[in-house]
Parts: sequence; structure tokens; C-alpha cells
Amino acid sequence: MTNSMRKRMKIVTAIFLLVVLAVTAKLGYEQLFHAQKLESGALNTRLREIDIKSSRGTIYDRNGNALAISIATDSVYINPKIVREADERQNIEKRQNKQDVIDSLATILELDTAEVAEKIEKNASFVYIKRHITDEQSEALKVLNYTGVYFLEESKRAYPKGTLASHVIGFAGIDNQGLNGIELQFDEVLLGTPGRFLIEYDGKGNEVPHAAESYIPSEPGSNIYLTLDETIQYVVERELKEVVTEQNANKATALVMDVKTGAIRAMGNYPDYDPNHYGDVDSSVWNNFAVNGLYEPGSTFKILTTAMALEERATTADEGFYCPGYQYIGKMRMRCHKAAGHGLESFAQGVANSCNPVFVTVSDRVGMGKFYDYLDAFGMTRTTGITLPGETGSLIVPEKSAVPYDLAAMAIGQSNAFTPLQMITAISAVANDGYLMQPYIVEKIVSQDGKTVTETQPKVIRQVISTDTSREASAILETVVSSGTGKPGAIEGYRIAGKTGTAEKVAETGGYSNERVVSFVGYAPVDDPQIACLVIVDEPTDAHGGSTAGPVFRQIMEDTLRYLEIPKTVTVTESTGVEEVIVPKLDGMHPVDAIEAIKQAGLTPIVETQGDTLLTYVPADGTKVQKTGNVYLYCADADSTTRIMPSLYGRTIKEVDRILSGMGLVATMNGSGLSTSQSILEGTPVETGTALIVEFHTAEEIEEIRRQEELIRQQEEAMKENQVNESDENSGGEIETEDAV
Repeated sequence: MTNSMRKRMKIVTAIFLLVVLAVTAKLGYEQLFHAQKLESGALNTRLREIDIKSSRGTIYDRNGNALAISIATDSVYINPKIVREADERQNIEKRQNKQDVIDSLATILELDTAEVAEKIEKNASFVYIKRHITDEQSEALKVLNYTGVYFLEESKRAYPKGTLASHVIGFAGIDNQGLNGIELQFDEVLLGTPGRFLIEYDGKGNEVPHAAESYIPSEPGSNIYLTLDETIQYVVERELKEVVTEQNANKATALVMDVKTGAIRAMGNYPDYDPNHYGDVDSSVWNNFAVNGLYEPGSTFKILTTAMALEERATTADEGFYCPGYQYIGKMRMRCHKAAGHGLESFAQGVANSCNPVFVTVSDRVGMGKFYDYLDAFGMTRTTGITLPGETGSLIVPEKSAVPYDLAAMAIGQSNAFTPLQMITAISAVANDGYLMQPYIVEKIVSQDGKTVTETQPKVIRQVISTDTSREASAILETVVSSGTGKPGAIEGYRIAGKTGTAEKVAETGGYSNERVVSFVGYAPVDDPQIACLVIVDEPTDAHGGSTAGPVFRQIMEDTLRYLEIPKTVTVTESTGVEEVIVPKLDGMHPVDAIEAIKQAGLTPIVETQGDTLLTYVPADGTKVQKTGNVYLYCADADSTTRIMPSLYGRTIKEVDRILSGMGLVATMNGSGLSTSQSILEGTPVETGTALIVEFHTAEEIEEIRRQEELIRQQEEAMKENQVNESDENSGGEIETEDAV
């Protein structure tokens, strides 16, 4: 070996030794200074991390009744590789057959066999078979003890009250995420802190048993207490379901609010749904119309117009007006719901009669600018800010483009659209000495250890009208219920303020359609308002706010007042603190003199039909009537045999007989109780001697009629279903749908 070769070998050897030394030094450095990092990295390559959703906090009503809870359930997952390897070893170990695993999983868990087979062939170490299985399914699989089939305990959302308050509570999805309602709005609060499930595998992909620190527990979320009262909510939903069913209505909504605080005691919509099975209904049913829907309120808005007019001194309760049945605004004419007109009436009577010409007149006096100022002050130009998802803002005619006819239409509750929540909030302000309250639905949030995280305090936004105006408006609105269009909302022993509403719906092609939205809103007791209630029924068969929404309001309010132990007063006279007076004798008087005599007696005259001769009046002379109560006058022209048919709705047989005989009309009266229908409509011109049929029913009979109608409806539906089934059988199982036709 030459010297040059030795020299090259030494150089190569030196380089090799340097490389080995460098690698060794690097390894030593990493082991000494990065050992923890390397260990962690190695562990991470062997671990599969699975998120464990935390148990969501419970949602309660204000009294601690659970409305949404979390329950522990098993979920089934597999390691496909282990399942397949067990099948390959089955001839030796006689452990299990892959097809048996597939069939068992599919049968017990009610899954498609092909779907399970596809999952077992996946190249993965963790695959869910089915989540949130029943206890029975879990027990059946655990007995089989298949290799590679595992169970993971997860939290599942449950709603023990079913459909109750479903639109408010909402629902959570399979991954424990809030998807609607309170569940969505407070998802982070309810969710808590997720945990982790760590599974360690060896180099061949087999699970390492008894791996250390393989489970990091989750921390449950906080609990939420709503302002809802379970009992009041139940009453609301019961009544909504009944009115939608009886009236074949499109839908119905109702809210009950604490006037003094703004707390929502009930918020219901029908049709409703069961959040335990939210996927079984069309997603449109999930919508909470009370906060996400818009409607034109119709005459219920006149409560706000009344408050504006009184506050601005645009009128007084006693100021006289004349209603001929219409009112001109420029060259355009707006009609009153009473075609023959209300004739002479005070402003208070105009409110009780829901007379459009009166409101057109006073809104013009308030003026365009002030009207919009009040819209803003009552909170009608913005969302309320309630903590529910998707609250909708109102649709209002822009002030810059509004013309006098727009003002007239807005004053009677048309042209502008609001949410039900905006309406009840504003009307509660009229009841609450003019103070507009911030509406709220969450009372408090409490952590799992019982500590109060946050608690909502009632918040005054502003005082919109004075206390005097509030009380004056309430006194007028009380007459709407005691003797005006709101009679169906009256509750014996309670002073109720309220207003009916019947509004035309906007057509898809523009303008208004023949469909109606009817409503009733009110509050009680008038002398110390506690509770306000708004009822809305969309497209009922009987499109009148009083006769359709009024009874729903009455039942909700009556049950609520009783439940809250707000005492009844003994008599109406004692509850109002007003004395009784006697109706004076008016026979032979000119209508003008009769009106003056009624006023002198401390009563309120209401001219039902116009003319220069007084034909009759009710109540009859000598009758004791609450002071400021109404006396109804029926007149006609002395030289005319034509009569205008009056409304007889809600009258006794004695009153109907006095009215019709005094007008020279003849009636066949069937039944007993109060008048429910007449064969000739109100406002129809007829000749003296004309005969009509008037039907009377007692409260029990009306209830029985409703029951019979419901029974007939159910029988018809059953017959239709049988016909469809027979058609199905005769056609070999194929039913031709309307769409197919």
C-alpha cells in the first residue's frame, strides 16, 4: 500500500469518525435537552384524540322546572382493522365472524347492512357506527362482546316537556351544538368545556389496553333560568292549539308580559314541534313568529294612537266627533268598518267603537312629524334587543315619502308592520304609567356550583307618555272591553283594558288580499296593571278580532290572573269605584234632546242608527246602569219606512225584542242566552215589517257546538284517510298526488 493510499484512507476514516461523532453528539444533545419533546412527539404518533362533548347546562323556567336537560347515553364506535383481523383469526381462535358483527350491528341499531359493512372496510382506527343509542341497544351489544366494537359515553339533549315552549327553547344537534332558540343564543354558556378521549395504538394499529391518562373529563355548562312560567306557557299553548283547530287558521301566536318589569311570562306559537324530534317537521315550523315575524296590527295599534293624541292634547275623552261611515283624506276616502257610520260620538266612544274616521282626524292633529317621533319613542322603529336569535326589525313607511293618506292608514294600524313582541312591549308602556321597559326572557345564569353568574334586572328605556295620560288612556280602553268591540275579552270581576284588531294581509302581487289577521291585546287590572296579553290568529274562518281572538285572550288572562292569585273584586261596581245610576225616560224625545238627557244622567249616549226620530233605546228606562255606562239609541227619519239593520250580537232576548219592535221589524228568535247570529247583516237597509231570524246560545251550548264540530272534523279526516288507504290498496300501493296531477 502506497503512502498516498494510506493518506486517503486516513482522511476517509477521519471524515467518518467526524460524522459519527457529530451524529452521536446530536443524538446526545436531543436526548439530554429535548427528551420531553421527543417523548411527546412519539406519543402523539401513537394516540388518536376524540373530543368528548360536555354536558350542556339545564334550562329551567322561573320556578325551577326543567325544560331542557342533558342525559348520558352510549355511542358505538369500531376499530375496523381489529374487527377484520378478528375475522381472519376466527378459524383458530373461534372468536367472531365479520358478517356476524355486521348483521348484529345493523339489526340491533336499526341500520342498513350495507352501510355498516362499508364502515368496517374503512382504513381508519376510529369510526362511529351510531351515536346516542338506547339503553336496550347498548345492553344487547355489550352481551355479544365483539372484538373491535367499543362504547363511548356521550351527553344527549332531552326536552322532558315535549312541545312546551319549543320555539323559545329551540334544540341542540347530535354534536351537542345549539341550533335554535335559547340553545343557539346561549350556546357557549350552556356548552361548558369539552373533554378528550385518548386512545393509544401500537405500531400495528392495535389498541394499547390500560393506557395511562386516556380520558380527560369535560366540564358541564352553566344553567339558565328563563322568565317563562311553565303553567302560563301551558295555558297559552292550549288555547292557541284550540283556536287554530276550531278556526282552521294558518297559525296563531300569543305573548304574556309582566307590565311592570318587561319579563316574558309566556311566548307561544302554533303549530309547534317537539324538539326531541325536531327533524320530523318542516324547518319553517321552527320559526318563532313572536320575534321573527311581521304583521300589520290593525286596530290594536289604535291604543298607541290614542296615547299619542291624549298626550299631545290633540283631543279629550269627551270631545265630540261625527262618523258618517267614511272620512276623506284629500281626494281619497277611508271607510269605517260600520258602513252606516257611528254618527255622533265622543272620542272615548270612537275608541270603543274602533271608529276609523275618529282616528284619522286625531292623527292629522298630532301631525306627521310627531307621529313618527312617537313610533320611535314606543320602540317601534328598532328591534327590542331581546336575547333570542333572529329578531326581526319593523317595516315602516319612510317619513320622507309619507303622504297624508299614509298617516291615516298608519294611525289605524295598516301600512306599517311590526313584530308581536314590539306590539306588546309598546302597549305595556301605555299600561305602565308610560314607562317603556326592556323586554327580557332570561332571568339569570347559574354555574354548576350554584353561583349566580348574571341576573337580569328590569330596565326602564324611557317614559313615553305621562302617568296621567296612561291612566286616561286605560280608562278609555276599559270601556272598549266593558261596552265596546272588545266585549268578548271581558272577565267577570276584573277591570280589563283592551282592543280588538282585524287587518288585511298584504298580497304577494301587491296591495291587500281578502285574507285577514285578527288580534286582541289588553292588560289587567286597570287600576294596577300587572299582566298584558297579545293574541294573534292568522287567516281564521271567522275573521273578526273580537269574536275570534277575544275569547282566547279572555281564557289566557282569566287563568293567568287566577294562577297569580290576583284577587277578583266582588262586583263590577265595587271594583271600579263608580256608582250606579238609572236610565232616564226618553220616549218621544228628539235624538239631540235624548243625548243631552243621557249625559245629564251621567251616562254615555251611543247612536247606533241615524235619523231625526228616536225609535227605541237600550237599556230601557228605569234600568240601573254603572255610571258612565252606555245607552244605545236607534233612530230613523220620520218620513221614511227604511231602517238600517243594527248589530244584535251579544244582546239578550229581551234587548233584541225591544230594539226590533221599536224599529218596526219582526224577528224569529231561536234558543236562549246571548245573540250569536242574525240572518240580515248589520248595515243592511230594510223596510219596516221585515222579518229576520236571530239565533241565541248559552255558554254551555256554544261549548257543545265546538265539541261537535271538532268531532265531525275528526270523523271527516278519518274517512279521508280510509279512502286514501283503500285507493292505495286498489292501485297497488301507488297514490297519485295533487302535484302529479
